[in-house]
Amino acid sequence: MLNIKGNGFADFLSDLTALERDQIPYATQEALNATAALVKSRLEDEIRSVFDRPTPYTVNSLRILYASKKKGIFEARVWMKDEADGAAPASRWLTPEVYGGPRPDKRTESLLKARGILPEGKFVVPGKGVKLDSYGNIGRGQLQRILSGLGAQFDRASNSTDSKRSLKKGNRTRYFLMRRGTESIGIAERTGKQRDAVQLVIAFVGKPGYGKTLDFFGVGEREAESQLPAQFEKAFERALATRRR
Repeated sequence: MLNIKGNGFADFLSDLTALERDQIPYATQEALNATAALVKSRLEDEIRSVFDRPTPYTVNSLRILYASKKKGIFEARVWMKDEADGAAPASRWLTPEVYGGPRPDKRTESLLKARGILPEGKFVVPGKGVKLDSYGNIGRGQLQRILSGLGAQFDRASNSTDSKRSLKKGNRTRYFLMRRGTESIGIAERTGKQRDAVQLVIAFVGKPGYGKTLDFFGVGEREAESQLPAQFEKAFERALATRRR
């Protein structure tokens, strides 16, 4: 988490009048929060720059914890969202890009492992036969069909069954676990009636490792250092003008 603090402002303003000194806490709060917003925007630009076609969800994955004069919190923070409705929190996949090292299982991987389809120590990547969306990911609809066909949906009612309606969709017979000898290598899709009319849509690979792709702290700290003095000066002038009126 990137912390933006206003320590030391009062030391530089010791010769101010009592009226002016009364405005320091408010100005500090406003300067910290304005700087945090600029840091967040700069980091979003960095995400767009260092990642290949990041989704809007990834670009918008940062949040601000605001400074508050009333609560006595003279520190603003910028970090990744660590909760999400119906999706994995951003911190799960962005943290490895900041610190490096392995990443945790994606939701799809957890579902496949829970059903005994994906072996322990393996992870999934798009296969050569899968259609990718504009962000280079497996389309959500296609992924749901694959999981349903394999009986790996989190909601069991969404999985393919032997019912007439389910069999008509064909997902139950279209997708299957592909093996090379005794080793599971991925999930394949039948594209025709011939024996070789199959394509690999999801491949199983070893544990991926990540380098430090996103210089979160370096970029954020440089932006904060360059912006905070000017933001404090602006906030202090606004505070004085408001108080005098």
